[in-house]
Amino acid sequence: MAGLGEEIMFSGKDRPMKRVFIFGYYGFHNIGDEAILEAIVEEFREILPDVNITVLSYNASETSNRYQIAAVSRNRFWEVIKSIKNANLVMSGGGSILQDVTSSRSLMYYLGIIFLAKLMGKKVAFYGNGFGPILRPSNQWLVKHIINYVDLITVRDVESREVMQQLGIKQPIHVTADAAFMLKTLNMDLSESHRDLHSRKVAISVRQWKNKEQYVPILAACADELVQKGYEIFMIPMQTPSDRIISEEIILQMQSPAKIINSKPTPKEMIGLIAGMDFVIGMRLHSLIFSTIACVPMIGLAYETKITSFLKMVEQPCAGNVETLTLDDMMMTTSEFLENMDNYRAKISHYNHELKMKSAKNTLLIKSFLMEGDSSV
Repeated sequence: MAGLGEEIMFSGKDRPMKRVFIFGYYGFHNIGDEAILEAIVEEFREILPDVNITVLSYNASETSNRYQIAAVSRNRFWEVIKSIKNANLVMSGGGSILQDVTSSRSLMYYLGIIFLAKLMGKKVAFYGNGFGPILRPSNQWLVKHIINYVDLITVRDVESREVMQQLGIKQPIHVTADAAFMLKTLNMDLSESHRDLHSRKVAISVRQWKNKEQYVPILAACADELVQKGYEIFMIPMQTPSDRIISEEIILQMQSPAKIINSKPTPKEMIGLIAGMDFVIGMRLHSLIFSTIACVPMIGLAYETKITSFLKMVEQPCAGNVETLTLDDMMMTTSEFLENMDNYRAKISHYNHELKMKSAKNTLLIKSFLMEGDSSV
């Protein structure tokens, strides 16, 4: 593997290879963000094989070994600066990293990368990003004045575009879909090939969030009710160890047995696991996205607008916001869902195909944009 700054040549052409520096929430053992990165790498290798990728990661050696690409630690600032300097394109690689609900600190970090890249005269692009919310007025001002210099913006849902426009982003914004929809899964009907027709299974994916003292016992009671109806319960942590901890808290409050997936599956393995379920109750966005890829219907639990936006997009029910969730809402939503599950499964199959088509536009737009002219570093 070539080191940073090393000049690599196009096959048969006397010019330097295009270099892309991708930043995002990688290396934190969040399977959703790893799915995004894996999909981007696969897409680039297929559609942009003459592009050299360097990725920002919390665990650079792990990311480099896993994807066979160059990676730099987000804490090694001089290496990050060098990677930006060496790049033809600096790209925000999906996810909801531009928001200040969980942290203003991380928002400042990513805005700093964009600002520095533009200061160096680099092209900057967003690749199927989620966006917002941005709550603090000072953050809103910074976002507006920095992101208006981004050269190409693609977002994964209409709501992200609307939030950008409301903040004063004047650049054209293309609505595509989450990059994970382009993961190269097996060419088969996952839901039919993996589901055990003699056993009924439900996957539950939750994360740590405010007011868990209320929603943990509600989910435990709902899971117990599903066991009484003949379903096996599988807790699927999407980020370790935090999701595993709260999953265990739910199991401890259940009266019935449940299983927890303690291994660390790859994104494709997790999609295969979900494909064996009858349905999913999901709080993590990528548990819902993986369910869509596997053509498995779902009940969503909202903690941010990105969850309600996605559920609306694929016409699947939401039991409510976890901060105000009631047992009645959870039970009523589940009851209605079970009565109409075949209808929800048909809808999810339709939207799976549609979202794959939209997601494919991300790389095509990047290819067209990156190959305009032939600027070299």
